[in-house]
Amino acid sequence: MDILKRISEHRAHEESLRWEGTFADYLNIVNETPEVAGTAHSRVYNMIKSSGVGKSEEGTNEYKFFSKELYGLDRAIEQLVEDYFHSAAKRLDVRKRILLLMGPVSGGKSTIVTMLKEGLEQYSRTDEGAVYGIKGCPMHEEPLHLIPNELRGDFEEEYGVKIEGNLCPSCQLMLEKEYDGKVEEVKIERIFLSEDKRVGIGTFSPSDPKSQDIADLTGSIDFATIAEYGSESDPRAYRFDGELNKANRGLMEFQEMLKCDEKFLWNLLSLTQEGNFKAGRFALISADELIVAHTNESEYRSFISNKRMKHFNLE
Repeated sequence: MDILKRISEHRAHEESLRWEGTFADYLNIVNETPEVAGTAHSRVYNMIKSSGVGKSEEGTNEYKFFSKELYGLDRAIEQLVEDYFHSAAKRLDVRKRILLLMGPVSGGKSTIVTMLKEGLEQYSRTDEGAVYGIKGCPMHEEPLHLIPNELRGDFEEEYGVKIEGNLCPSCQLMLEKEYDGKVEEVKIERIFLSEDKRVGIGTFSPSDPKSQDIADLTGSIDFATIAEYGSESDPRAYRFDGELNKANRGLMEFQEMLKCDEKFLWNLLSLTQEGNFKAGRFALISADELIVAHTNESEYRSFISNKRMKHFNLE
């Protein structure tokens, strides 16, 4: 019976973490804790740093987040955290690169990705790592996107928080139809990143390029609702359920990326460099997420030798 008691306590704890309020309430949270409106890259860096930093026998920084399961990789981990995550958290241009982990078989690449995923899930359940999104948004997007572009400069000056990105088509319609444009009344909720529930963490694995649809990445038209809403460009007739949609605010693992058909990679190029991607008959859709892939050296050499692939920024 002890396990049933612990399950009950766990459920009660999960319920205690839930929060819902209005956009006006969320602004108070941002004013008190600006970190909640940080980017996906800063969220990953803060998560790693929150576990503590020590010194290894070699004199390198030992990030305890990784040292629990990885051994002998202190120098590589230090380079990964300092040169990529730390710089990306500061919004430097390195965040416009896809993080590609390269190494031999059983070199720890998949383990690092798994640790990042599981770490984000746990971190989003802490006070320090709390994440909030617009209630009802299929991409659980940053509520600050509700602030009009014309007012963002004033907001940044007052709150010290930079806003990047625009409302997704679904939220634009919701704001107009359900809230009559009254931004302050829009419902906001705390979200918990979860790979199983496809919230803020996604995984894409390429298959046969002749049969796999780009919709696996960017979502697809819901043909069952077109007759009801009358247009393929109506957000209500579109399923924002691609991996890029669902991984927004967190991390997407791209398995076997270098073996993927070229048409899938162009969306990654747009997302990492411009912070948006194209889906359906909509304007560019904003997304904030870390794209991480892993490969071996032979595949990497073959990839970069292809002149058509020189545009892809890999870190």
